[in-house]
Amino acid sequence: MQDIRSRLLARDADVRLGGLRDWAEYGARAVEHRQPALDVLCGALRELPWPGTEIDQRWRMVLQASLTAHLRPGPGFWLDSEIDLRHTTLVGFDLSQCRVGRARFDGTRFLGDARFDQATFLGDLDLNGAFFGRHVVFTQSVFARGLGLRGATVCGNGEFSGVHAAGAVTLRGTRLSGRADFTGARFGSDVDCSHVRFGGRALFRRAWFAGAASFAGTWFRGREDFVDAAFGGETSFENTRFGHRVHAD
Repeated sequence: MQDIRSRLLARDADVRLGGLRDWAEYGARAVEHRQPALDVLCGALRELPWPGTEIDQRWRMVLQASLTAHLRPGPGFWLDSEIDLRHTTLVGFDLSQCRVGRARFDGTRFLGDARFDQATFLGDLDLNGAFFGRHVVFTQSVFARGLGLRGATVCGNGEFSGVHAAGAVTLRGTRLSGRADFTGARFGSDVDCSHVRFGGRALFRRAWFAGAASFAGTWFRGREDFVDAAFGGETSFENTRFGHRVHAD
């Protein structure tokens, strides 16, 4: 696999493509080859220079598409896969409708829209300290365990409507510049939204919080909407700042 990894990062385009073909064949050869193959591809993505050359930029898109093709149910789907893309630059990353185990994106830089909608995460999803240059979409995603978005930056909108999270959700210290939509979200455990900065409208209409929910020290600069939200555990709005009248009928 080390030879395949080196060829995935070669300067010559034909060598790169040959390495990618061998990578796909290795992963398809046996179930036990799948995770090592994904680890190699994630490693190659981490090592690609940014911004790099135009060829590097096109190759990044090819590697991203090759990765997600094996995470989305259908032909070539690799069940029970985990991915580690910490501190990686990803462009127009699309994990929508994928099904993965643990996924690690701590400190990752997402350029363009990042899509995680209708995805299922059977393990923890870690996005702590991630940077989203535009919109991030989680609409109707399922988190069987935890979701970590601590200290992340979202320059566009954050779409979380209809998400289902069984484990703890942490957005502590995250900054969202645009609209944050949690309409109809279902949180089965604790939610930490403390010290979050909501720059645009924050929608929690019909959201359901089964565990403790903290908005302590959070700043709602835009309009906020908690209409028909249900809180089943201890809830804190200590030192929370509101830029507009709170809607919680």
